[in-house]
Amino acid sequence: MKEVVQEVIRLDINLSQLQRNVKRISLLIRPEVKLMAVVKGNAYGHGLVHIAKALEDFGCHSLGVVRITEALALRDAGINAPIVMLAPIMPSQIEEAVKNDLTIMLDNVMIAVELNKYAQKYKKMIKVHIKVNTGLNRFGINAEEVPGFIRSIKESCIYLEIEGIYTHFRDPEFNKPFTDTQIAIFNDVLIKLEKEGLRPAIAHAAASGGILMYPEAHYDMIRCGILLYGEEYLKGEQVMPEGVLPLTSLVSRVIKINEVQAGQPIGYGDRHIAVRKCRIAVIAGGYGDGVSRGWKQILINGQKAPIVNYAMDCLEADITDIEGIVQVYDEAVLIGRQGNEAITWENACNGLNSEVDEQLQRITSR
Repeated sequence: MKEVVQEVIRLDINLSQLQRNVKRISLLIRPEVKLMAVVKGNAYGHGLVHIAKALEDFGCHSLGVVRITEALALRDAGINAPIVMLAPIMPSQIEEAVKNDLTIMLDNVMIAVELNKYAQKYKKMIKVHIKVNTGLNRFGINAEEVPGFIRSIKESCIYLEIEGIYTHFRDPEFNKPFTDTQIAIFNDVLIKLEKEGLRPAIAHAAASGGILMYPEAHYDMIRCGILLYGEEYLKGEQVMPEGVLPLTSLVSRVIKINEVQAGQPIGYGDRHIAVRKCRIAVIAGGYGDGVSRGWKQILINGQKAPIVNYAMDCLEADITDIEGIVQVYDEAVLIGRQGNEAITWENACNGLNSEVDEQLQRITSR
């Protein structure tokens, strides 16, 4: 077997912490409520397949994705858990969706008819979840159209099983009145369906913010995204349940140390001109690895050093004021803890004027 060579910059992912997060979040919901683990966007940058395999082992009911390529990659990796498409699929993707037993988000009669045709061809029952638009105005059918839509599907698409019905909140963290209205609309839909004997078995609405703030919206299943990965979903707030912690650390190495005289440039362009004689550590990792321009600090010798310039493959950090000896190949931490200091994704994103889920997904595989 070919020996695996460890790269100089790496994203460490703690699967044991992921398991602890699943257990802790599960304590927030009723025993009968299912947990869908959302793994879209390369599992929020954590690595689609190995995270999904772990979540399947940890007993999550289903996996939520947005792109069919994500779903097919999971099936190719041998994952058998239900995979729920949380966004519309194209007509050209329907046959593969059916062949791979994907659960499809449905808000379109034409897609339903095509799904039914291929389900009949392959002699399968395909599960679907009806999406209800309660105010986000993105995907879904309007609330008043739901009963008729479901009746039509049941009558004309006999190879489709309407397993679920769901909605998505627009702004649960900052607009409680609007979210309460969305919940009321969704509840009204469920009551009407119940009276007609049309209510699907699984209703769901709450994603990460909704899970913590609206327990009345847990229904039959929750959709857990950024919360699952231990990252704060509410910028500037500390609202994580006790024991739910981040999974990742982003670690590199010092690959060169330069003495730079006052007045000399450091790195490309005129971004940084030394105002004094200084020591500059060149760190492996740049925007080609997902470390965006604007990243402010890095930990070296357990102390924060300012990053002064950026390139595709490396960063330059001013270590002049770092106490102790810094040597080539010393560890340099972009995200994580070193000694008594730490840099979180939220810290990094504040300096970048960005969001945690966005930056996590920028980390590349190289």
